[in-house]
Amino acid sequence: MRRSVDWLLAARMQANCLARPVDEAGPGGVADVVRRTGGLQAQTWRGAAYAVRARSTATTFADVSHAQEVERSVVRGWFMRGTLQLVATEHAGPLLGLLGPKLIKDTERRYGELGLSEPIRAEAADVIEEHLLANGPTPRAALADVLVKAGLIAEVKGQQVYALIRHAGLLGRLCYGPGHDRDETWVAVRDWLGKPLVLDGDVDELARRYLSAYGPATARDFATWSGLSVPVARRGLQAAATRSFDVEGVELAAVEDLPGCHDLRLLGEFDPYLLGYVDRRHALADEYRKHIHPGGGMLRPAVVEGGRVIGSWVHADRSYQLFEPGAESGAEPGRGPAALADELADVARFAG
Repeated sequence: MRRSVDWLLAARMQANCLARPVDEAGPGGVADVVRRTGGLQAQTWRGAAYAVRARSTATTFADVSHAQEVERSVVRGWFMRGTLQLVATEHAGPLLGLLGPKLIKDTERRYGELGLSEPIRAEAADVIEEHLLANGPTPRAALADVLVKAGLIAEVKGQQVYALIRHAGLLGRLCYGPGHDRDETWVAVRDWLGKPLVLDGDVDELARRYLSAYGPATARDFATWSGLSVPVARRGLQAAATRSFDVEGVELAAVEDLPGCHDLRLLGEFDPYLLGYVDRRHALADEYRKHIHPGGGMLRPAVVEGGRVIGSWVHADRSYQLFEPGAESGAEPGRGPAALADELADVARFAG
């Protein structure tokens, strides 16, 4: 079935919950967003929080922390692509069971450069977990001291510490605890969640969740989002897909035929909508790419309408820049200057 690029972008925007389908307040609304999207990029805490806002109508910034730190219905750790993500607690074990071994294998070269052999990593995971079980939430500096005293690394500074913490996370032994940014801590999973994770992931189920949140998409898109190999991603997508669409000669898999969302939305930094595909050429025109993706792994806040990036904005002062004058001139509900003003007001409400 042939469809246009405009249809594709609007459908993806709706699939990714950017029509704001979640109207529950509090941490329950946060967990609902995280489940519906299959996880949110959490490279920065602010980015994860504003991704929740863009997909819900009644949550607040404080609710995101409450969901992770108090209710513990969401977990922050290393999941898709080996990057920091906020995922539903019930998905954490299956994700690590499916992705963890490959992510560790993909990191072997870096482990070698840091002098972190497999025996050192295995002992470090034991030492870190034992310390967390005995002492509770612990910051990086304290874990560095523990590793030095155990004779596993020579100094508290450098990248070895973070690499060993991340490795223990990929094994399902620890995750992020209370605090964010400079105040972040780590905790033992079986203490924090009350039981160890069961590492039993299924690629077909992950493919179904991916298509529900990012479809229509290709196997390469799924591989890019998840960190799976393309052949494995293709098999999962073929098992999960129930529909197929042709957009400019590219066959795209999906689980439903969506009418699409054409609203205007303010996306925070590292928003998953722009991280779900092998390229962003349809959503983000080449001439504006560096405004949003300047390099160095950064993905800036974006103004999106109908799935297409039309400008950028700044978290700190809520200032914005549209790429073309009048770009938000649509007169339909949810679009145009009034929609932009509503979004800016809601960002202020969310932040408190």
